[in-house]
Amino acid sequence: MGIFEAVIRALLYLCCVALAFFLCVWVLGELGVALPYMVLNILKVMFVLIAILILVRLFWPVLAGANWFPPRRPPGT
Repeated sequence: MGIFEAVIRALLYLCCVALAFFLCVWVLGELGVALPYMVLNILKVMFVLIAILILVRLFWPVLAGANWFPPRRPPGT
């Protein structure tokens, strides 16, 4: 699977997760369950963390090849 297909799949996953989030909030509102502001913020943070997880899994092969922490060079070299 190429990177283009992976990006499209990740965007579809993110849209599905966002739809599920807003659908849950809407259904609870229609049932008369008013969620406090802080609970909504916590749910939004969970959505953002899931989105970051999806994006990291998408780009992990690219990030795995990067040398983020090169080995220390001995003094005097």
